[in-house]
This record gives sequence, structure tokens and C-alpha cells, in this order.
Amino acid sequence: MDAPRATLLAAVVANVLGWVLPAAMDVRGWEAFVLALSPLWSFEDFADDSVWFLILIVSSALTNVLFIALAAMLVRGRKPKAVLWSAVAATLLNLHWVVTLGADRRYLASGYFIWVCSFALLALSAFLVLRPGRR
Repeated sequence: MDAPRATLLAAVVANVLGWVLPAAMDVRGWEAFVLALSPLWSFEDFADDSVWFLILIVSSALTNVLFIALAAMLVRGRKPKAVLWSAVAATLLNLHWVVTLGADRRYLASGYFIWVCSFALLALSAFLVLRPGRR
């Protein structure tokens, strides 16, 4: 197995672990995903939050769909440069939780950090595909 494929496999494993491990306190990753999308169906529960905050949390949840699409593109050998920059952008977007939660960031758990790392690993895999001299 070459480095890009091994890194892609590590990214997929990390992403799956992020879904099942606690993302914050005792909230599993999949539960955090549902919570992050909840402004879409119960907007009135978030009336006190800024529109910017709502955009950030929904966008963060939607990066999970992006992860699947980008991984599939990489497996098929399509547009590794687009995968690289999209995965970097998703990594940075998903890091917003460390800032957004303020003092409550202490509640972030291993699943969150592993999940964010899955996007960075996906970007690394695309980078390894693009590197000069690769056989």
C-alpha cells in the first residue's frame, strides 16, 4: 500500500472513530452531528444565537458530506488539488469549535479531535498524490 492510500485509509478510520467516540462530554460524534444540524428544523430554539454562529455550526456538520465526496474523488483519482484545498478548508472550518465554545472548549473530547484530524489526513493524502516525483 502506498503512502497516499495508507493516509486515506487512516483518514477514513479517524472519521468513523469521530462519529462513535465522544465529541463533547458524553455526546457521541453522530449526536453532535444531529445537534449541529438542528437549527435547520428547530430554528426557534436558536433565536438567541447569531446568524453567523448558526451558519458555522450547520456548515461544520455538512463537512461530513463533503468528507465522503472528497474521499470518493481521491479514490477515483479525480481532482486531487481540489480535494487538498477543500479538505484544508474543512479542517479549518471544523476547528471553529475551539474558538466558538470559549471557556466551554474544555468539554471537547477525543472524538472531536480525531474527527478534525480525519480532515487533515484527507488533505495530507491528496497532497501525497500531488507531490512531485511520486511513482
